[in-house]
Amino acid sequence: MVNQLPPDHLQQFVGGNFEQVGKEFLTLFQQFGGLKQNDSVLDVGSGVGRMAVPLTTFLSTEGLYRGFDISKEGIDWSIANISSEYPHFQFEHINIYNHLYNPNGSLTSTGFHFPYEADTFNFVFLTSIFTHLMEDEMTHYLHEINRVMKKDGTCLLTMFIVNDEATDLIKAGKSSLQFPHKVGEASIENLALPNAAVGYSLHTVEAMMNKTNFVRSELKFGSWCGRTQFTTYQDLLVLKKKR
Repeated sequence: MVNQLPPDHLQQFVGGNFEQVGKEFLTLFQQFGGLKQNDSVLDVGSGVGRMAVPLTTFLSTEGLYRGFDISKEGIDWSIANISSEYPHFQFEHINIYNHLYNPNGSLTSTGFHFPYEADTFNFVFLTSIFTHLMEDEMTHYLHEINRVMKKDGTCLLTMFIVNDEATDLIKAGKSSLQFPHKVGEASIENLALPNAAVGYSLHTVEAMMNKTNFVRSELKFGSWCGRTQFTTYQDLLVLKKKR
C-alpha cells in the first residue's frame, strides 16, 4: 500500500473522499468490469492516483497499470509516491488544453493519440472523464480506447445519462445538476464553462458506441439526479468490442 496520501489540495482537485471513492471503485471494477489481478489496466484521466492507490493492493506484478492525466502536479505526485514503490504502475503527463484544469495545454483532446500500442489492455476505465467532454472529444476517446484495448477487453466508464427518469427528477428539484442548456447533442450545466459538467441521452451515447465499434454490456444508473436506488453517484457503463 502507498505510504502516504496526496496533500489536501490535490485530493480536493479530484473531488475529495479520496480513500472512500477509491475503495468503492475497486469493488465496482471487480463486480461489473471483471477486473483480475493479472490484468493490464489503463486509467484514462488518472488524476492524483485515487484509483491507482487501491489498485496497488490488488494488481499483481504479473499485471500492469498505466495512467495518464492533464494535471502535471497529479502525475508528479503519482510517480513519486506510487511508481517508486510499485514499478509496474507507470504514469504520464499529457499536456492537453482544458480551460478549467490545464489552460496552458498545447494539445487538443481530439488531436492526440493515447501513448500506447494497439491491443495492449485487458481493462480500461474512465471515472468522471466523459462528464467533461463534448461529443467530438468523447467520440475520439472511444476510438482510442478501442484501439488500445484487447479484443476481449473491457471498458468501464462513468458519465451522466440524461434519460426520461433523470429529466423528471430534475424537474421535480431532486437533482444535483440541472443541465438546462444544449450544445449539439450535449446537455450542459454552464454555458460559460461547458466542460464543467456534460450529460448525454442514452440514444446519443449508443450512437457514439456504434460508431466506435463498441457494444454496451452493462448500464447501472447513479444517484446524481436524485434516484433512491442506484449503484454509485454517476451512471456506470461497461463496454465491449463488437464481435
